[in-house]
Amino acid sequence: MAAIGVSKPELAHLMRMTPQNIFAYFKRDDMRLSCAMQIVDRLGYELSFSLDRENPSSPLCVVEIELSQDQDNVGRLAFLRVAMKKYGITRKDIADRLGLNYTGVNRWFFIDDMAISYIFKIAELYGLKVKTTIKPKQTGN
Repeated sequence: MAAIGVSKPELAHLMRMTPQNIFAYFKRDDMRLSCAMQIVDRLGYELSFSLDRENPSSPLCVVEIELSQDQDNVGRLAFLRVAMKKYGITRKDIADRLGLNYTGVNRWFFIDDMAISYIFKIAELYGLKVKTTIKPKQTGN
């Protein structure tokens, strides 16, 4: 926001939200992935996440998994699904290790959304790095 000169009240107007909702996101320092993607989209940018782990046998080899929101057919949590498959992580294991109900974790994947803070918690549990990229939308696609 600072880089493009948008204030919190301007963002609230752009998002058709009350300023209180926007201020609450900043106070809480967390929001749902879908909301973050919507905000970034309305500002003319793309948001993507990737999870990677250095290969212990070769520190120079990094496995990178990256899917961005413009790939509509893959869903918002596709990067997490791919990482889970790649590293043998199950939904049940995530629920157990985070101390959450399995049904709640399963719901994340059903609705294809979760709080961004859980992306970082999951990455930390499994020794993965989270890379967040915000870049201007490409025009003419």
